[in-house]
Amino acid sequence: MKTFDQWDIDDLEQTFSLERVPNLPTLTNWLRADFPMNEVERTIIAALQENLAAEIDLWNEDELKFKFIAPFVNLVRYDTQYFHTFTQRTLSATVGDVQMSGRVDFMVATGKSKPVRPFFFLHEYKKTFAPNNNPLAQLLAEMVAAQELNTVPHPLYGSYIVGRSWFFVVLEGRKYAVSEAFLATSDDILKVLSILKAAKADFMRFSEELYAVK
Repeated sequence: MKTFDQWDIDDLEQTFSLERVPNLPTLTNWLRADFPMNEVERTIIAALQENLAAEIDLWNEDELKFKFIAPFVNLVRYDTQYFHTFTQRTLSATVGDVQMSGRVDFMVATGKSKPVRPFFFLHEYKKTFAPNNNPLAQLLAEMVAAQELNTVPHPLYGSYIVGRSWFFVVLEGRKYAVSEAFLATSDDILKVLSILKAAKADFMRFSEELYAVK
């Protein structure tokens, strides 16, 4: 058994034949999202962004989650009849002959009381990268495990946050791509919310496919 936070990028790529590519069409289309914002959303975003800019260097990870990430992501309203949000839930899978498990910061998945089939993962990390705690590696490990749990193949979406910076990731088959950074203390914040809303629209489509198979 190897927990998600024990993996590094080299181990993941070698063990599961993952390949990082410059881009994937799914990621390109996702990042083109252009969902409009209403005035209420703009007002809330402005307040959250002001607090983030003033306090981010003082916050620890839990404070970043509680004071900015949670209220920001809640604007998307991911909870639907098909899928829900889950935090600090354990996810386990056996991929080939490799057992993987760990607590996931945040995921969107089918299921009501517990996650069943994941669509999206979000992992936050307050500090700059450290060799033994890479947020991209932990996110990818979670996504690889999720592939094993999903009976209907579809791309896995993810995001990891380092302080002010948001990165978006798509895993499709054994190829993955990572976006450039979006800075939440800049005008990028509106784009970030639009991207998160676009993900919800895709998850609705994935869910309809899943229930059609049933």
